[in-house]
Amino acid sequence: MRFLLLLFVTAAAAIAQNGQIQQPKGAWQKPGEIQPPKGSWQKPRPIQVPKGIQAIRAQDDPCEHRLVVAADALFDFDRATLGPDARETLSILGPMVQKAGKHPILIEGHTDAVGTESYNQDLSERRARAVRAWLLEQHYLDGASVQVQGFGKARPAEPNTKPDGSDNPEGRQKNRRVEVAIGTCK
Repeated sequence: MRFLLLLFVTAAAAIAQNGQIQQPKGAWQKPGEIQPPKGSWQKPRPIQVPKGIQAIRAQDDPCEHRLVVAADALFDFDRATLGPDARETLSILGPMVQKAGKHPILIEGHTDAVGTESYNQDLSERRARAVRAWLLEQHYLDGASVQVQGFGKARPAEPNTKPDGSDNPEGRQKNRRVEVAIGTCK
């Protein structure tokens, strides 16, 4: 209300001064004219997809829905504690798991081939338990139907080395993962 009163008083003062309302020059567009934009144009950037969505792939077979999560989106290299981006990724994964309903769930941990077999086995189990714990804490899972299993480097998704025997960093990255297998036929 005060704003309208102030606007009215300002307009009345301008009219009283000159007999008409004063407009700043060039500030308003005249009817029927299109003025070109002033200043530099900002180029549109590509749509940004949250890291969490990029980190999750779904695979289905008749009796299993599998969600594959890149471990690098959850853990730092050679670590089993959830990293800074893990919350974003798991916040996307959680509703996907919850949507599946009451089915048996197996959370699997996998590693690349760097390190000993026993070390990687332990690391994969700790990573699977960390994901399970977070999903339970956030109430996305019912603990009774969830198991964890580590496979270490035993089930690579991609070769850890190239055909010539040299290191394959892209393949090793794909092998560092956590998979959530939802048994849909049980």
